[in-house]
Amino acid sequence: MSKRFSSIKVISHRGYSSERPENTISSFDWSIESGFPYIELDIHLTSDQVPIVMHDEYVDRTTNGFGAIREFTLAQIKELDAGSWFGPKFIGETVPTLEEVLVRYSGKAHIFVELKSLEEILV
Repeated sequence: MSKRFSSIKVISHRGYSSERPENTISSFDWSIESGFPYIELDIHLTSDQVPIVMHDEYVDRTTNGFGAIREFTLAQIKELDAGSWFGPKFIGETVPTLEEVLVRYSGKAHIFVELKSLEEILV
């Protein structure tokens, strides 16, 4: 890469979401293993105010549940399957919390957090 572009970083969007279920540990692990240690993720708050990693406001698209994240407790979110929608190999994948991601990848990756519900976080 030329000096002109040497400061450009490739950031994996929701982890390696073309190969693994988005915003999951599996997706983030695969991103790092594939040489992309810059990860963008999205967070929302559960009803008990725990930041979880998910793009959509509703769990419908990427889990086996239905409804708004803000209506689920963390315990209820942890019961959802966040991998089977992507393929049978990923059945049982769970929705990570922001804390789980930050602890797991401390010193291993650069994390870019997109706040999806800023008004909830600021309250």
